[in-house]
Amino acid sequence: MSAKRTAIFILGFSLLAIIVSVVASGFGIYQISEGFDVEEEAVFVDTDGTINVVNYGSYSVYVKSDYSCEDVTVSIYEGEWEYFYKDCDPIMNEKGWYYVGYFVSDFDGTMSIESNYQIAIVDDLVFLESGGLAMLVSGGICCLGIIGIIIAITILLTAKDEVNNTSLQQGFIIIDQPQEPETEAESRVDLGNP
Repeated sequence: MSAKRTAIFILGFSLLAIIVSVVASGFGIYQISEGFDVEEEAVFVDTDGTINVVNYGSYSVYVKSDYSCEDVTVSIYEGEWEYFYKDCDPIMNEKGWYYVGYFVSDFDGTMSIESNYQIAIVDDLVFLESGGLAMLVSGGICCLGIIGIIIAITILLTAKDEVNNTSLQQGFIIIDQPQEPETEAESRVDLGNP
């Protein structure tokens, strides 16, 4: 397969990958915009209690939209260590629920929960299932497509130079060979002398 044909194949595959990534991204955005039911996906709904967590687990905390994020006081702890971080980011709000913060666990076990209002805790893996995974995959595919385009352009530019160099090298080569000096008898024959 010639270099030009290989480059065109890589370019076509890369453009297809970028189109697939745009479609996957659109699907992910659609799923995220639809949101999810906080109560249905919650691993904890109450004011006080305990929650079982996994090592390196990430969890989001919500409060009913009847209350504002600023009014909510939440403490999620194990022993003397507090794990809850308050973060009233409105972009994370879901239908009927306000986002109030998050926590990340660094062990397998149980954490205690205290709150002045009823809260719902959602395992962040829900976000991957509801469009986040499609967004991550689309980003990776898009990167591969861009890398492929760069490789294809590089091959095409390199292949063009090789063709130009080859055309310069083709052709006739005339080599002057040194002639041996003629003897006296040969020069007489050429002149017609006996």
